[in-house]
Amino acid sequence: MFRYVVWVMMISVWALVGCERNPNDALDGLKSKSSKGAFIINEGNWGHNNGTLSYYDFATHQVQNSIFRKANGRDLGDTPQSMAIYDTLGFIVVNTSNKIEVIGLNSWKSVATISMPANSSPRNIAFYDGKAYVTDLMTHSVSIISLSDYKVIGTINVGPNPEEIIINGDKAFVANSGFGYSNTVSVIDLKPGFLLKNLKVGDNPAYMIQDDGGYIHVLCGGRWPAWGDSTDKGTDGSLYVIDPAGEQVVDSLALPGHPSELTYDGNESAFFIYGGHIVSYSTQSHKLVNDSLISGYYYSLEADPVGKKLFVLDAKDYTQNGELKIFDFKGILQETHVVGITPGAVTFVYDQK
Repeated sequence: MFRYVVWVMMISVWALVGCERNPNDALDGLKSKSSKGAFIINEGNWGHNNGTLSYYDFATHQVQNSIFRKANGRDLGDTPQSMAIYDTLGFIVVNTSNKIEVIGLNSWKSVATISMPANSSPRNIAFYDGKAYVTDLMTHSVSIISLSDYKVIGTINVGPNPEEIIINGDKAFVANSGFGYSNTVSVIDLKPGFLLKNLKVGDNPAYMIQDDGGYIHVLCGGRWPAWGDSTDKGTDGSLYVIDPAGEQVVDSLALPGHPSELTYDGNESAFFIYGGHIVSYSTQSHKLVNDSLISGYYYSLEADPVGKKLFVLDAKDYTQNGELKIFDFKGILQETHVVGITPGAVTFVYDQK
């Protein structure tokens, strides 16, 4: 996919384009909630400082674009990567600008701007016990942020080029991509804050979900051929299943080619991008169910387990505004909306019924 070609081309610099969506949110309590809205994180063009934030309203079925700029009178930054919600706040990880913007979920106004450690290139964020944990791509670590004052208070070294992070109980699981040259998931004990072990998976683990049985599914994109080396064939993708209680791999599935993205419907199905198409996968049998659920060539996706919708992002040519396409879980198109340049991630907002 486009993002991996960028990684290979830009491997000598600290700031990269990327679009892995925010990892799977906790599903606890979602059955008592209703879908309110969705933030679409638009990366823009790397180095152009034109990343934006869009908002889809479930009640009106309308999208508002550039909402951060409209609410705050300034740009969001260079290559916003992901977003996660904690209480009434949204935490937007802005990769190339090396910061996290904290906004109010209703006002969209800035509450704080968190500066990350130098050259860290933050990617994804998760929360535990009054702290935020942020994967730092280029420092091979996870930064710890106090949510009381938005200060970085520590770091934990993990594997090469960490991407997504999932917190399960008192442990965090971190996918270490290594730009295709790593094959581990780091397990962190969060109470003392140190690395427990590295679990071996496939090459280039970058995307993770946790199913309702507690198992963690890790999608590995495989290693792309080395840039300019016609003799290098790279390696294929795969999907691994981890039992977090036992801290061990319990199953795997070979996926020839280079799959990307991974999202969960909250029940028994997950979806990912494979050969550009969107495919469905059983979180129970660990097998592909439909290898062409939605045809096309897409950049990212995120499932809403409450509204039972699949938000699919089309970056088009990465220079013009992209599109949000909303499907049901059967792959039937419901709506299409114009969003910002290079839409790369979606984060849902829920109301209590």
